[in-house]
Amino acid sequence: MRPQQGASPRRARGRASDGPAAAWPGGLRRLPERAGEFVRGHRAVVGNAVRVTAASCVAFYICRYGLDRAVMSVYATFTVVSLGALARIPGSGRQRAATVLTALPAGLVLITLGTLLAVRTWAAVVGMLVVGFLVAYAGTTGPRIAGAAPGMQLLYILPCFPPYAPDTLGQRLLGFLLGAVLLAAAQRILLPEPDTPPFRRLLAGAAEAAADLAGHHGGPVPEPVLARARTAADALRPARIPPADLPAAPSLAHKAMAHAAEAVRTLLNRLDALHTAAGSQHAYRPETTALLRAVGDAAREAAAALRHGARLPPGEGPRAGPLQSELAPVRTHRALDTLGRLSADDRLTYLRRRSLVVQAADSAVVLVLATRLLLGDRDVDQDPAGHAFAYARAHAAELWWRRLTTHLTPRSVIFQNACRFALGLAAARAVAGLLDLQHGFWVLLATLTLTRTTSLETRSEVRQALLGTLIGAVVAGGLLAVAHNHGAVYAVLLPLVMLLAFTAGPLRGLAWAQGGFTLVVAVLFAQVAPVTWQLAPVRLEDVLAGSLIGLVCGLAAWPRGAAPEVRRNMATLCQAVADGIGRTAALVADRAGAADGGSDGGAGILALNRAMVLAQESLAQYQSEPRERTARQPDWPAVLVAGADARRGERLLPGRPGRITPHEVGAWLRQAAESTAADYRALARHLRTGDGPPEVLPRPLDLGALLAVAPPVPPAGAAPPARADSAALLVDSVIWLDALTADLARIHREM
Repeated sequence: MRPQQGASPRRARGRASDGPAAAWPGGLRRLPERAGEFVRGHRAVVGNAVRVTAASCVAFYICRYGLDRAVMSVYATFTVVSLGALARIPGSGRQRAATVLTALPAGLVLITLGTLLAVRTWAAVVGMLVVGFLVAYAGTTGPRIAGAAPGMQLLYILPCFPPYAPDTLGQRLLGFLLGAVLLAAAQRILLPEPDTPPFRRLLAGAAEAAADLAGHHGGPVPEPVLARARTAADALRPARIPPADLPAAPSLAHKAMAHAAEAVRTLLNRLDALHTAAGSQHAYRPETTALLRAVGDAAREAAAALRHGARLPPGEGPRAGPLQSELAPVRTHRALDTLGRLSADDRLTYLRRRSLVVQAADSAVVLVLATRLLLGDRDVDQDPAGHAFAYARAHAAELWWRRLTTHLTPRSVIFQNACRFALGLAAARAVAGLLDLQHGFWVLLATLTLTRTTSLETRSEVRQALLGTLIGAVVAGGLLAVAHNHGAVYAVLLPLVMLLAFTAGPLRGLAWAQGGFTLVVAVLFAQVAPVTWQLAPVRLEDVLAGSLIGLVCGLAAWPRGAAPEVRRNMATLCQAVADGIGRTAALVADRAGAADGGSDGGAGILALNRAMVLAQESLAQYQSEPRERTARQPDWPAVLVAGADARRGERLLPGRPGRITPHEVGAWLRQAAESTAADYRALARHLRTGDGPPEVLPRPLDLGALLAVAPPVPPAGAAPPARADSAALLVDSVIWLDALTADLARIHREM
């Protein structure tokens, strides 16, 4: 069996002091202590082994010895094993139990299909191809479904083999239901995984930390306040959140939570940078102080609403209006006039500091609107800053369709994996049917558990699996020869063998997993029907056949894994960033289609979002794959940051008031944007070809040329509102372009 993901801790190496002094008899005195450390250190693995063993044995004994239903006993046991050991369902005991029970309808359909399509080999093969792809591809909708997918595959594989026995469908379905219910009960009762803080509580804690940090208006910030803010921001990083708690589903609530998390992390980051930047201890201007106070109030209201968790009554909940009122004076500050009095070295410093305040306020507005949407207010898209919530009024079916079609491309690693598994399982089913293998089910099981995303990894796994299966077959053959048909021996050994296999496999590696499962299969089937020692070599032959099929599929279908797709998808993302820069600059400088977001603004953001999703998925798989050391790789996370910066500008800048004037200033902005976009296109070409270093290095913004054509801003109070809005819009656009240029420079430094 394949070890559970994330459940393969290495053995602790012995310390130098544990040498001769730890040997006999002193080592024996330390055995209880070491056993306790082992159990505590591997609690998750041991707990899961206990739950799967208890549920499967109870299910088997009830069906086999209590009801005398052999078919029902097999399906009940393999349901527990598939969803408890083969699957990698994440979450607490409560969440795992809920996932198992939610999978009941799909499991009933898969078993029924497998039973009916077993009438002909070609029908079973076609069914395996379709089911294999759909079940694997369904992982795009969230980590819980993705974790359950390998186990769900088994629910079709098991009944799709001869004998064609539709009359046993009732026993099969009842066995499945019994096994699933017992597994859910075990997940909830026996050594359950502890509950984790709900994602809403993490959001509320981060919003409260942001409110505390915004409450300091100049002067030194207490270190505990900064530490709490940094801890809260770090707790919201996707890598820090348990997979079951990630807002990764395409539902409206999950999209709103993800939007709020991005906003509050940006808010914490900007406030942290504002309070730790050079000169941050100086007193703030009155309008800045008022804005930071409004940011703190808005974040605290959002936190209170998140902790309360109820739907919003009309007119209640956190509001963005007061914050937006305080943001207006800061936006209309005499930015260009101040820039003209600064030295060249201080201009970008001034722009970045001013940008931190404005971006913090913008993020607080988005946090408030996302919180309102999460609590049921779909009117947030009518807010002046609500253009980023175009999905607020989308139907659930539309959101799910967008998610499913996002990965329906050969450039998606999820699509590639689904194709690889479907082809491998269909080929294994065809081989097992055409050769009339005695236990063809094991061929497909080996293909399912041994197919990996790279040929290098598949070859390594196959070697371990064959070694483990060989050793397990020898032990199982000896046991079957000695115990023969004494069912009581097998009944006593079953829980012991299961507990050993499901504990040693995840802890010690694939060889132990395959060897242990071979022994489990022998002990289990010896109680269902008369068997001889020849069952063990049959198991070895089937694993060998399944391994070879998995290896061939790994060599034929995208054998290099995610490595090529990372470069392609990152290149596509760079191209999307360049396109987004051009669109945003046109909307800001020319106000072409600014009222409705541009002629293709909505489609442009969707394309950028899709490019980011594909890049993130390919990078996540690439980082999980073992690989040989190659040439230095670019800073891929920096490319994702550039995508996020481009998306933030495209969402926010076109909706700002004001118009870039005079014509020379707009021309400068368009030229600067085109230069930055050209640099990203050059990077995209380099990532696609991979030939040498990029030919074009990023060029910094020419602020001197801007100040030469920009008219001075009149003294405070003398500038018309339109003039002040235009100055603020220009400064924010310059800050945005400078951030994208900085992202590009960071990427180039790592190449």
